[in-house]
Amino acid sequence: MAGGGARGGIDAHDSYLLAWHDAFSGIALARQGYDVVLAPAQAYYLDMAQSADWWEPGASWAGDVSLEHCYAYDPGGDWPGEMNARLLGVQACLWSENLHDRRLADHMTFPRLSAMAESAWTPPDRKDFRRFMAMLALMPRAVCS
Repeated sequence: MAGGGARGGIDAHDSYLLAWHDAFSGIALARQGYDVVLAPAQAYYLDMAQSADWWEPGASWAGDVSLEHCYAYDPGGDWPGEMNARLLGVQACLWSENLHDRRLADHMTFPRLSAMAESAWTPPDRKDFRRFMAMLALMPRAVCS
């Protein structure tokens, strides 16, 4: 859509859309002329369980999102080069209605948020999960009473 315009009631010229379902939905939106922020549930939804273990808290409708998977995900990996100008960035999401205390919120958020940030800003050929894990020891831990 050259020059913007409205699709589904949303003006592509004066807005951007969040692609939360998967990266491919973001590509489809970009092809319609929208600027897009990627927040795929399969990698960047922090309310997803971190493993399939029965005791692990969190939702599972988009699968589980381990720390390694969150780190390894390449948000622009499937993005076509001609659409790069439409990819504004990435976003992590945390739906907190089931997070009943600070410890649980911290467990769901950290260190996956750090992994997501590094994943978003580090070129794939420079990412090193072992180095990232070593750096975790240097990250401050939340202290809750």
